[in-house]
Amino acid sequence: MTPSPYRSTELSSSPRRVSAIVAAMLAVATVTGSAWFAATAADGPHPTDKVAVFMRAKLSHSQNVLEGLTTEDFDLIEKGAQELALASLDSNWQVLQTEDYVRQSAEFRRACGTLRDAAKEGNLDAATLAWMEVTLKCVQCHKYVRDAK
Repeated sequence: MTPSPYRSTELSSSPRRVSAIVAAMLAVATVTGSAWFAATAADGPHPTDKVAVFMRAKLSHSQNVLEGLTTEDFDLIEKGAQELALASLDSNWQVLQTEDYVRQSAEFRRACGTLRDAAKEGNLDAATLAWMEVTLKCVQCHKYVRDAK
């Protein structure tokens, strides 16, 4: 029986493994982005809706990070992580005024900082794991906001 890759405490440096992780992340990002755009389109276009415009900008920053990961462009990863962290300070981000929402926003910024640091170090494996954490924080917070409304 082969040992589970999830039990290892260190990342394999295999380019094939990193490529598989990045491909899986790309698939998740594509599905998530498509679902969000489909939901937005179902409501009809709202070009003046500041939140919708803001969400599209966040998606663009996320796509930059993913592109940077797939092309090993650490400057693009770092820039995307920084833009996401800064976006979380924007007034359009503050859709709820609860302690849990504030905590989740802070956790998101910390995850973006970890991603930015990994990019600065030129560590693709660490950046990939950090991106997965950022994505997890996004999904958790969006679920929280939907459930709170």
